[in-house]
Amino acid sequence: MPLHSTRQTALHRGSPPVPAPAVRVQRPAARSANIFAPCGQNAYVRGSRVPSAASSGAGAGEHKIDVCGLGNLCVDAVLPLPELPPPDRELRRQLLDTLTASPPPRSSWEVGGNCNFMVAASRLGLATASVGHIGTDIYGGFMDEVLREEGVQATTRIAPTTSTSTSTTSSSSSSSTTTTNGKANGNGNGSAPAIGGGSLDSTLICFVLVDPASRHAFCSRYDFGPWPLLDGISALPERAQAVLRSSRAIFTNGFIFDELPLQAVQACVLDAISQGAAIFFDPGPRCQTMLEGPRRAALDLLLDLSCVVLMTEEEAHVVTGLQDAEEAAKWVLARPNARAQWVVVKMGAKGAVLCTRGAPGSQPGQAAGASTTYMGAVKVEVVDTVGCGDSFAAAIVMGFINGWAPDVTLALANAVGGATAMGRGAGRNVARPETVLRLLGEGAAGGVSVEQRAAFARAKGLLQQQLAKAQGRGLGQGQLSAAA
Repeated sequence: MPLHSTRQTALHRGSPPVPAPAVRVQRPAARSANIFAPCGQNAYVRGSRVPSAASSGAGAGEHKIDVCGLGNLCVDAVLPLPELPPPDRELRRQLLDTLTASPPPRSSWEVGGNCNFMVAASRLGLATASVGHIGTDIYGGFMDEVLREEGVQATTRIAPTTSTSTSTTSSSSSSSTTTTNGKANGNGNGSAPAIGGGSLDSTLICFVLVDPASRHAFCSRYDFGPWPLLDGISALPERAQAVLRSSRAIFTNGFIFDELPLQAVQACVLDAISQGAAIFFDPGPRCQTMLEGPRRAALDLLLDLSCVVLMTEEEAHVVTGLQDAEEAAKWVLARPNARAQWVVVKMGAKGAVLCTRGAPGSQPGQAAGASTTYMGAVKVEVVDTVGCGDSFAAAIVMGFINGWAPDVTLALANAVGGATAMGRGAGRNVARPETVLRLLGEGAAGGVSVEQRAAFARAKGLLQQQLAKAQGRGLGQGQLSAAA
């Protein structure tokens, strides 16, 4: 069973193409000399970035963020069904209407989407922040609470601040949560409000449907729109831009284009790059809706602006048209305007391949001297693959911004993905550092080659150092104490 497929690999499979917004993506000529120059990994080695003021906007002191997750914030509601729904679009829409009419029990809730990445990053000892949309409902309060407990900085909202759209707080000890209009949203029995209201009032919910054989299907508003889902947000507010500017790395995926207009994504990414941020991009299965028109232009833009691109084999084939994982990675690196230094293709049970940039080749589609590193998947008893790709990506970010070698980074990423596969579900069930350290130790003792054993051993030592430093800074103390 594949270990490192992202949670979205099965998500929306069979969904029709998303209607392309009438937006033209343009590259800003005034800054093209800097924005589209290749990004060097050494520029992001720890301590090299000078962070801007804290996300609150207060100018007192510096605030360093290792990585910020951008967009795709949702709450998963995990629901057992006797059988998975058919791929028929109209039947799935009817199912979504039925599911949203009766709020899921609180016991079924888990944070999902990009939250999986952020929880994993925080557990690895990275100073992690979040920029995206959380509604004013009880689901938003739940997401806030979980992310803060996991050591992720409070999410910087991207919705306009109004008198009737403010942050909702929640506590596990609270008997109820009240919105700004004074209506109760929950009670001690774990009930919740119906999922409705305006898109900026509601937190995005993804129903994770599980059959008796533990197979998954997903159903959410991402499938059906109307797009962009966050209607009314044409640009990120300054408070959100400030967080992105102060981050060494920004991780986003293809779902960002379902949530926000293309020009809003383009503007915030270019602004962050101008301040030295490294962009990490995972197109995800939404790349199948980005093959033509403005959405293809959006895909091309992030492929070119990103320092690191991550894809599954299936996604790499969709994006490049190439079947071979290594050739697909080299194709991305060799794009005429590409800034990418690393391209990672996740190959499930076969592990992963990481290709690095070489000198420009003499022929289009070639990069002379690009290095390639293969690393096999760790051997674990697979329980559930949901969230494996998201946690894998957190390890790739950690290795890149800290200047680690590709083989060491892949050793860590495969161990993190494997540790996630050993548990059921994502969110708070993604890899814990003590499990990752154990898998790295096993890899150091029983790797298939001397080189791979050395990479696992080096990754274990570096992770231990990172965890100790993070504990010293007070990051995610509840998750780090046992492992460090």
